[in-house]
Amino acid sequence: MTKQALHAAVLAGLSSLAMCGAALAQPSGGFYLLKNKESGKVLCSQNPISPDWVRVAGPFKDQDCKLEQKPEPVRTDLPANPLDLTPKK
Repeated sequence: MTKQALHAAVLAGLSSLAMCGAALAQPSGGFYLLKNKESGKVLCSQNPISPDWVRVAGPFKDQDCKLEQKPEPVRTDLPANPLDLTPKK
């Protein structure tokens, strides 16, 4: 393998690794407190386990379901939307 080919292969590998890392680093939807219908057992998970588990609370930021994930506040310091300022017919 020539030096140029090796250099190209390394660059291709690094770029694909960077793209995978960016995809994996996306924020999750949050953790939810789930309760089993039959046993009453409660656990914290990002994904529903089966239809027997019902979502009780959430979303939470942490995997222990202790820190609530609050929605981003709505900005009120932005100028009005021009479409809202037009006279209504």
